[in-house]
Amino acid sequence: MYTLFSVLIIIVSILLILIVLIQNPKGGGLASNFSGSNQVMGVRKTADFLEKSTWTLAVALILFTLFATLAMPKKSAEEQKSVIESKVKNTAEPNALPTFPVNPTEGNMGSDTTK
Repeated sequence: MYTLFSVLIIIVSILLILIVLIQNPKGGGLASNFSGSNQVMGVRKTADFLEKSTWTLAVALILFTLFATLAMPKKSAEEQKSVIESKVKNTAEPNALPTFPVNPTEGNMGSDTTK
């Protein structure tokens, strides 16, 4: 379901971008191409259609994002535990760790004591 909403969000976003780019900020835009007054869809009706479609797509985008948020897959309670918490539980007891023997006769390992 989340994937469906994601695809719808992408489609609505692309359509909204195209509708906004078609509009001219000075009032012309796509409406300036229809200069004849005897057309079925005149200049004013084209501008109204573009404005209504912009608002409709904007509202649809907001609704789809809200629905996508609700449809997101939720993790179970076991999966939500912290990674650090799981590592702490899986660590070995400090007393159970192996001890390495120390040779007291060698002293400092980095220095050369043979002469």
